[in-house]
Amino acid sequence: MKISKILAGMSAAAIVASMAMIPASAAGTKLNASDDLAKIGRQTQDDLFAVFFNGDESEGAVNKDAISDLGAVYGASFTIKVDNNDWNTIGGGGSINFNSKSGGWNAKDWAGGSWVEDDKPKDTLCYTTEEEGTYVLEYLGDAPVFATTDGDADNYAAVGINNWAADLKGIDVVGMKVLGADGNVLFEAGSNKDKKEVQKKPVAEESSSGTDSTASGTDSKKDESKKDDKSSAAATSSTAAGTTSSKAGTTTTTATSSAAASDNTAATGATAGLALAGVALAGAAIVISKRK
Repeated sequence: MKISKILAGMSAAAIVASMAMIPASAAGTKLNASDDLAKIGRQTQDDLFAVFFNGDESEGAVNKDAISDLGAVYGASFTIKVDNNDWNTIGGGGSINFNSKSGGWNAKDWAGGSWVEDDKPKDTLCYTTEEEGTYVLEYLGDAPVFATTDGDADNYAAVGINNWAADLKGIDVVGMKVLGADGNVLFEAGSNKDKKEVQKKPVAEESSSGTDSTASGTDSKKDESKKDDKSSAAATSSTAAGTTSSKAGTTTTTATSSAAASDNTAATGATAGLALAGVALAGAAIVISKRK
């Protein structure tokens, strides 16, 4: 009877520990809105920043006259700054959101750094800029994101950015644009950077080793004295493949989905929990053995 109670107690403890692991990274790293953006937007939670173009002014800033026709909004972009080493080793992801009375919560996933995956394209592109650690996240659709009725006094319409990466040191939101059908700028605020191309691959190895790379991150200088003919051939083949992938990336974004990110977090927690459960059960087995 005592043995069964020991087993039950230790198993329960292991299960509780595993459950606690799963939500540990549920909240994203804080989004730090620059002072000029903070004046025109709202941050209702640490990992969500939004600018309202219609809505209740008693709840915060509303830029009611900034866009004459909300039905002309097709997308938006945000300029962010991150710790580039974290970006390329830990990775980041989230969504650009269009929240309105007519459409509800309309989120377009983004991903950057090590979260980028070529086989999981997303609508939101992550562009590099000339400034290290500064990126442009942009969504431009083929249909309006708001209905014209969202401009009515009783309705609301907001453009925001959400972050899911829990382990980054921080994400600074320094600029934003609201875009029309052709990518024309309907509204702009903050410090925006010129975008270059779709960020295809993390460059953590290059950042740490100091080797040079092209903008696409596919080519790098090779130390011929440390490579034999086979490895050089493999590197050449890899470069060719990477260049092809980069060209494809200019028309199609590549990012890890929010669901995949959540699954990875949950899977990590569950694995850790099972490991703890195994340790607990092993301990119980030792107790039983000693009692015999």
